[in-house]
Amino acid sequence: MVLDVRLDAANGLVLLSWRTAGDGLFLTARGQNDEVRLQCICGRCHWIVREQFQPDRAQLLVTCHNCGQRRAFLVEGARLPVP
Repeated sequence: MVLDVRLDAANGLVLLSWRTAGDGLFLTARGQNDEVRLQCICGRCHWIVREQFQPDRAQLLVTCHNCGQRRAFLVEGARLPVP
C-alpha cells in the first residue's frame, strides 16, 4: 500500500530508499510500514531530484516541479557512488 504524505508533514523522515515513477516520487522511510508518495503543498507529486553526498552523510534534495518548494531528506546507509 502507498501512502500520500504532504511535504509539510514529511519533516524528519529518514529515507532507506527512493524511486521515481510516472505518478510521483516514492520513498521508503525508517519506521514506516508502507511506501510513501511525496506530495507537495501545491498538490502535485512531480519532483526534480538530486542526491548530495558528503563524507558524513547523504541527502536527497527534492524540488517541486510546479511551485519550486524544496526539501532535503537524510538517506540512511547511502554511500558515495564509485566511478
